[in-house]
Amino acid sequence: ETLNKANENMFLWLKENAPRCADKYDRKAFWDLMTAVGTSHPEIAHNYTALRKKALHMALTDTGYNDKSNVESAFEAFIRARNDVLLFSDSVDALKECKKKGVIVGALTNGNADIWQIKKLRDLFDFSIRTEDVGQSKPSQAPFEVALQCCHRVLRDAGIEKESGDLSQLIQASHVVHVGDSLESDVVGANNAGFFSVWLNRNDGSKSCEASEGATRKSALKLSKESTPDVTISNLSDMCSKL
Repeated sequence: ETLNKANENMFLWLKENAPRCADKYDRKAFWDLMTAVGTSHPEIAHNYTALRKKALHMALTDTGYNDKSNVESAFEAFIRARNDVLLFSDSVDALKECKKKGVIVGALTNGNADIWQIKKLRDLFDFSIRTEDVGQSKPSQAPFEVALQCCHRVLRDAGIEKESGDLSQLIQASHVVHVGDSLESDVVGANNAGFFSVWLNRNDGSKSCEASEGATRKSALKLSKESTPDVTISNLSDMCSKL
């Protein structure tokens, strides 16, 4: 719902400030354009911010709006609503419980929401990784490797390194629990990285329930060894009880 709201905000801005663009590029046409941009520019296919801005630039210039500030303004309308996240009812309590247990909590997302701009969440996380900043998206290994490094950094900043020595031995990949709602991005990525994978399956189905930016195809995977989670939960409260 948050992503839908963000898109609505962007299209509302276009209707008010670039009506010719809004008329020619309705939602389907814009998603098709983003898909085409991702195909023709694979170097930014993982970066939803760059991808959306590129598509906005093409759509706006195609309809006679050449002021570059329009791209930034339209994107700002999107990202402002994107960071106004509608949370599941169990989210905050589950995160607070994790923090109470002394668990290092990090965010690892293929999207472009910014945890530090979300007031309800920013004090509950020790680190946040957007894969657009890493250069590869999940299920690639790079984001998971950075996440492990961030766990080491949190301990280092807390002075644990001086007491315990080698942090790579203190926190290994197998010690990290990755919770996600996508079999393809989260479970496969976590399993291949050696993390403990937890599939959040709120819909009680076999498919991913992740929301796509519309730029890439998300396919359901047949359960195989790499796409089989270590644990499946239906809500985040279950996660806390299993830690």
